[in-house]
Amino acid sequence: MKHLIVATLTALSLTACGSPSSAPDDAADVAAPSVLISDGYIKPPLKGRDVGAGFFIAENQGEATSIIAASSPVAASIELHTHTMDDGVMKMREVEAIELPENGSVVLEPGSYHLMMFGFARDEGQMDAPVTLTLSSGETLTVTLPIRDRE
Repeated sequence: MKHLIVATLTALSLTACGSPSSAPDDAADVAAPSVLISDGYIKPPLKGRDVGAGFFIAENQGEATSIIAASSPVAASIELHTHTMDDGVMKMREVEAIELPENGSVVLEPGSYHLMMFGFARDEGQMDAPVTLTLSSGETLTVTLPIRDRE
């Protein structure tokens, strides 16, 4: 829930930063983010490795769109992934996009869609990280996800 609030507040603060001459006359003219991110977190790499993973719920409140890319300062690169069953063996596969149906949601979770974060490196004591998602609509969303240490 905290991340949903952060994403909403970020969108509102960006809207508030416009010059007075560019401000809309009607509040209905202000575009709210079409996709809300909640319950997100980053799982850091296992000791001695550099690949982490990102998970969250993406709730699409508009027309169908897709997550087509992701980036973060804690990862050299991020790929969109899913798991598939191939001859009785679960395999991880990169996907070009994660489809977000009109007025629907998609859960990125272990064993399903997720963000693979290659070259993962964080500062000592860093407890969260920004992740920027790019949608097929051209919209970008930046959310701050907590980094959950492995047990």
